[in-house]
Amino acid sequence: MKTIYFLILFTIFSCNNPYNKTSKNKQLAIGASSASAINYDSCKRQIHLIKQQNRAAWKNMPVAKKEKIFTHAVIQTIIPAWIGTAWDFSGTTQQPQKGSIACGYFVTTVLQDAGLPIARVRLAQCASGQMIKELALPGQIKYFSNKPIEIFVQAVQQQGYGLYIVGLDNHTGFIYNDGTEVYFIHSTFVGTRNVQQEPALTSLVLKESKFKMLGKISNGQALMDKWMGY
Repeated sequence: MKTIYFLILFTIFSCNNPYNKTSKNKQLAIGASSASAINYDSCKRQIHLIKQQNRAAWKNMPVAKKEKIFTHAVIQTIIPAWIGTAWDFSGTTQQPQKGSIACGYFVTTVLQDAGLPIARVRLAQCASGQMIKELALPGQIKYFSNKPIEIFVQAVQQQGYGLYIVGLDNHTGFIYNDGTEVYFIHSTFVGTRNVQQEPALTSLVLKESKFKMLGKISNGQALMDKWMGY
């Protein structure tokens, strides 16, 4: 156990997680220069270690705890490396900071690299609504039409901590509720034209989209167990 513990610590530091837990802005987007310093292979190895650490107790864990472990792994381990990666409508890169990535491919590549067994290309190319239906339970999917951004963010806060996929008029990305703030993480076609994490409440893309479809990534016990390898 000591060997695994020290190996996890080593991997965390080599992954160079840029979020400062004591910082007031800990979840705001980091710069591309910081992201490019992250060793992405070591980040993916860290996912493996997280699974290894929790595998023995996994079957008896409540689903909510499984979702928390999964969400933390995605947000703190995989996504930071992608911040600043260029957007392109036809982008399909699988390497952060190299080439470009479209919004749908960003979502599916992150989930695949986080260890979720999904059809990366098929889901990236289909409508975001179909992607959401495959990764969220029907009862956890919500629709918003011509609603103010404040109503949308309030609904996410009411659903609670977790990682969500949002489908917009012509765009898709992650919504992350850390329990206090709600963020939009996406490969954006406006402004910076790259992968960004921004407060959902002030996101121009979210505000301007007349339609929003929101689904929490869980699909209950089944999807979380697939992530663990059961």
